[in-house]
Amino acid sequence: MLVEFIQENDHLLISIMDDIMMDNSREFYIEFERIFVDERVSVKTLSLNFGEVRFMDSSGIGAIIKCTNKVKEEGINIIVFNLNKTLYSVFRLSGLQNILETLELDTFRERFPEFKPYLSKYND
Repeated sequence: MLVEFIQENDHLLISIMDDIMMDNSREFYIEFERIFVDERVSVKTLSLNFGEVRFMDSSGIGAIIKCTNKVKEEGINIIVFNLNKTLYSVFRLSGLQNILETLELDTFRERFPEFKPYLSKYND
């Protein structure tokens, strides 16, 4: 499983559990879509935790764009957080940082304290 998710009220937190690359980007998209279709999740905010992701190639970027476009069509606000330096550079260079709200882990914890227990393994 590439993703784990938890919902608190109208906010869904998806933790990505592995790098997103050519060999698993389709699987990532299918798992992402399953959450919204099979699980029938209905939320106003979606947060993507990249704490377990070390690297993402162009296929991963494409999968993220495809996923975020799908939920943006539903009017869902998207936040990405907990990017390492490499991923931050990938987001900046690919332009993802301009279309997705990007937060540091501490800022996310401050804004959404309801998720602090689920993020305890990411101690600074």
